[in-house]
Amino acid sequence: MMKSSSSRIPGAISKSKTVLVIALSISLLATACSTQWISIALADLPVLTQMALNIGTIISTLQSGQQISSADAAAIQNISSQASKDLNLLQALYNDYNSSPSTSGLQKIQSVIADINQSLPAILQAAHIGDPVLSTRVAAGVNLILSTVASFAALIPQTSARPTAQRMAHPKLAVPKASDLKKQWNQQVCGPIGNSTLDVSPTGCLVR
Repeated sequence: MMKSSSSRIPGAISKSKTVLVIALSISLLATACSTQWISIALADLPVLTQMALNIGTIISTLQSGQQISSADAAAIQNISSQASKDLNLLQALYNDYNSSPSTSGLQKIQSVIADINQSLPAILQAAHIGDPVLSTRVAAGVNLILSTVASFAALIPQTSARPTAQRMAHPKLAVPKASDLKKQWNQQVCGPIGNSTLDVSPTGCLVR
């Protein structure tokens, strides 16, 4: 009987090793995924920040040199400044979390994303930009920033401690690459519309 019992030990050890290998593989996969959501955001955020800054320069890139109202100029500059400030803060938080992951760091990222998603549309709506074409260009830029930031939120790892309804609130979205973001911006915000008065100069508008 002792011989039979001892003959089963190698098999048990082999199974334990297999389970351990599987567990380690899952752990490594989870680590890779958790790193990926950070690297994606850090690749896109500099482009988003440049977009926010370029919103403020749209005024000066009107090819005809047409002057817009001081109210419109101030409103557009306010949108640009607020978006730039929020995106710079978000990038700093991602960098901090990448260097030293923590629950509080993750919560700060989520909080800033929520603030951007709430405050930026409100600022855009309150701007009341008089010229409809100029308003459309600015809105296209803001919406591109918002949709990308929303996709960041969808990639953030969801902890089991959060309520199920809250964890399911953000469906996963496809996150555009930095090159795709630039292309979309250049087409939607800087592209010609056939109106020489409101076409913009590529020099100050395009994100390269």
